Amino acid sequence: MIAAGDRVRLTRASLVAIAAIFFLMGTLASAYGPLLEHLARRFDVSLVVAGGVLSVHFFGALLGVIVSMRLLQQVSSRTFVLGAVACLGLGCAGVAVAPSWPAFLGGVLVIGFGFGALDIGCNQLVAHSEGTRRTAVLNALNGAFAVGAVAGPILVTTAGRTHLGLLYGGAALVALALVPLVAGISGRLPFTPQPKAEKSFALLAIFMVGFALYVGVETGIGGWMPSHLESVGLQSLAAAAFTSGFWLALALGRLLIALVPAHVPERAIVIYGLSIAAIVLLVALLPGAAPFAYIAAGLAIAPIFPTGIVWLAKLRPGDARATAWLFPASMVGGAVIPGGIGAVIARFGIGSAPAVLAIVALACLTAFALAAQTRSPAQ
Repeated sequence: MIAAGDRVRLTRASLVAIAAIFFLMGTLASAYGPLLEHLARRFDVSLVVAGGVLSVHFFGALLGVIVSMRLLQQVSSRTFVLGAVACLGLGCAGVAVAPSWPAFLGGVLVIGFGFGALDIGCNQLVAHSEGTRRTAVLNALNGAFAVGAVAGPILVTTAGRTHLGLLYGGAALVALALVPLVAGISGRLPFTPQPKAEKSFALLAIFMVGFALYVGVETGIGGWMPSHLESVGLQSLAAAAFTSGFWLALALGRLLIALVPAHVPERAIVIYGLSIAAIVLLVALLPGAAPFAYIAAGLAIAPIFPTGIVWLAKLRPGDARATAWLFPASMVGGAVIPGGIGAVIARFGIGSAPAVLAIVALACLTAFALAAQTRSPAQ
């Protein structure tokens, strides 16, 4: 177990900084889609080529996560976050002044790397920090990411398309301004080898499957919800508005977890949330109820990702390597599961989308129900 004096400590200022980092990450991640047509015109590339920016960002983020899994074991928490924030800011500055498409993609790659590093780093630091309200804090911070994801398209629509340099230059300045606040982070993540390696590996594998399926559910709903709503008679604008409501529900649900008493176990939050999500996704098969059922699903699944991280951190309190593996698992889930969902929907029709999503939610519930059979030492 890590020494008490070395455990991660987060001041209020550093928590504000992490919240701002999550908001900035959400804004940057959600800005690419609305920018695609502008990027195609500005750099004289096709829309398909412009869409490659998403793959470049994802590749950079995956690389950032993989490198960070090792780096977090070598450096202090403060040094790591300072470096990751600097990387994100450098990438934003590069995009702001990029004179050509290759230079723009280079900046996006650096943004993605910093994004992946901050994603795993900030979540890990909070999950393994001192305090009894880690679940509420981590949910609130991830809620800031969701709020940023809503703000990103708005910023692009109002100013970003005509002032791309200003948008990304401003993001670089925000990253720079966060450096003094990040200095309040102290301590290191624990990396103590755990006994009973076989049992620990099985538990970790179950969590990794659960997280991969969860990301598949979240991205699947966000991706297929507009098409399904249009298929049951909603206009495109209304379908888009309800889809925004789903993402807002994700943000609100994570913020509302702060109202849940600290004695409620993380496994209960995850399992009940997935159970409700599976039920309301089946309700979405009813055309009149579908828009509201999807939003209810957003509220239900909102706390699962951050709460699941804290749950595993409590089951494996001395080894941050366990929770670190949840992040590449999530990225694999985000890349693979939606494709599988799409293949099934292509076979059975868009009307089957809610049922397919409900099945994935049930599979995710099964994985976490298996994980719930293991109790932390404190329990």
